[in-house]
Amino acid sequence: MQVTLQEFELPLLRPLLTAHGSIVVRRGIEVRVGSDASVGTGEAAPLPGFGVETYDEALAALQRWAEDPEGEPPHEPCAAAAVESALTQLDAEIEGVTLSTLLADNLPTQRRIATHALVSDLDPEAAAQRAARAAATGHLAVKLKVAADGHRGSGANGSTPIPVGEQTARIAAVRRALPAGVALRLDANGGWDRSTAVKVLRPVSHLDIEFIEEPTPQAADWAQISRTVGIRVAADEHLRDADALDRLIEVGAIEVAVLKPAVLGGPHATYDLARRAAMRGVRSVVSSFICGAAGLRIARDTAVAVDPRGVHGIGTASLFAEPLPEDVTPSGGYLPVPTEASASAT
Repeated sequence: MQVTLQEFELPLLRPLLTAHGSIVVRRGIEVRVGSDASVGTGEAAPLPGFGVETYDEALAALQRWAEDPEGEPPHEPCAAAAVESALTQLDAEIEGVTLSTLLADNLPTQRRIATHALVSDLDPEAAAQRAARAAATGHLAVKLKVAADGHRGSGANGSTPIPVGEQTARIAAVRRALPAGVALRLDANGGWDRSTAVKVLRPVSHLDIEFIEEPTPQAADWAQISRTVGIRVAADEHLRDADALDRLIEVGAIEVAVLKPAVLGGPHATYDLARRAAMRGVRSVVSSFICGAAGLRIARDTAVAVDPRGVHGIGTASLFAEPLPEDVTPSGGYLPVPTEASASAT
């Protein structure tokens, strides 16, 4: 089996502001396995602050595996997911089916899958305008990065806290800018403490917010936050395996699981985790890791298998300065779903 590694850099069109810092460029390693007849592709693109290995660690792990692809695969999360993704896609290619079909039986026939738009502008008016444009172009949901605005630049020594009221006003402005049929999702990336989360969210709890993702770093806070403010909580960074999922469900901490194939071991592991969540009454949203084309294809096809009628976080190609291929770039709020005949073309 041939293995090829290709490093890449994808600058973002504008900085993406999160509680873990500002993302301005995505560095990754594309992994290609197979032969001239059949090829599978995966991608490793670690993000600082998100609980995975560093870029250099991922690259070193993939280089070691590429020297002996019949040996033990990498243990590092992003590197392991890249290898498993490439091998799974290769299996689908050899069988002549889409990756989605390989994962799940009896999928409904469909030509597209819905994506949410991602908004991180700190200025309430700018955030509201961007959200409104996303809804106008066909997106059925908008995810607003919150808690990233917990600090803003204030000169030489760094930052000044943004008042809670301003954070609440920003959320309210975005919700008001969205039509009633478009969902608003919030993502704090664990950037608040429990008191701040309640203070920010309580005044907007009546505004039809679908869920708040990772409100604090401590999952033990989440059930109380949800009961206090009346908003569902979703887990992302805390979800690394089935044991973590079970613990969160057992304590009533979450109602939604945000699953990233790029850090969860690839499409098979992600699909299995989604099925496990569904059996416990927790629904899943599949998300990219601000991926390049290879990672987005894996996330898209996994999302189709997990919940073909859902709205997923797989539309991040529009965040990049340079266009990505059409099959992974949202149009009208949707990504095209490959058919068996077209799967090998990607």
